[in-house]
Amino acid sequence: MTSRSPERTSHASPEPSAAGGGSGRSAATADQLEALKSAITEIDQRHAEGESLFLADSSPDDDELDDSDFEAAYAKAKKTAMNMLAMRDHSCAELREKLGKREIPAPVIDELIAKLEKSRLLDDAEFAQRYVRAHRERRKLSRTALKRELNKKGISPDIIAGVVEDVDGEEELARQVAEKKAASSRGLDYDVRQRRILGMLARRGFSSTVCLKVTREVLADDE
Repeated sequence: MTSRSPERTSHASPEPSAAGGGSGRSAATADQLEALKSAITEIDQRHAEGESLFLADSSPDDDELDDSDFEAAYAKAKKTAMNMLAMRDHSCAELREKLGKREIPAPVIDELIAKLEKSRLLDDAEFAQRYVRAHRERRKLSRTALKRELNKKGISPDIIAGVVEDVDGEEELARQVAEKKAASSRGLDYDVRQRRILGMLARRGFSSTVCLKVTREVLADDE
């Protein structure tokens, strides 16, 4: 089966104010969704013009998936991806895994993911940056916790290192978490307060050195 995949002009990727975990979308992400619609409907235009549906490097054997089967599966994948991306940002691995669970054939997923990446509508580096900013601010996650969360989402180690290592203010962030926990535990015994604050900081992924330091400082200031 002969395949052609025409070159496309990459869309500028607007930077939304919300990141991977949220459901709300700003005006910027609405623009991104419009770009997404334009990008993934190209396959319909190509098919209408008689062009092969397959990318040159992802064509399956003819006896496995013909054009009509591919078209039906792609329509399902496109609709599913639209719904998922309308709800929140996804990493490439997240979207691939979710589409796979819908029993969409791998060549179809490959085609869709490749198009979205080429148009920068799926971009793991930008996804990671937005995720770090949002979760650092909202959930007060340490660098260690951010690395762990991004790894779960299938972001490559190189991207994770480049994004997370630039994050600073680790001790100050831990202090904010400790102060909030200290305020909610006033009236309890010192040992109980200390244990609860240390536990909270540890769950956020802060190092033991930072946990002990800020806990002692915060409790001393709160006496």
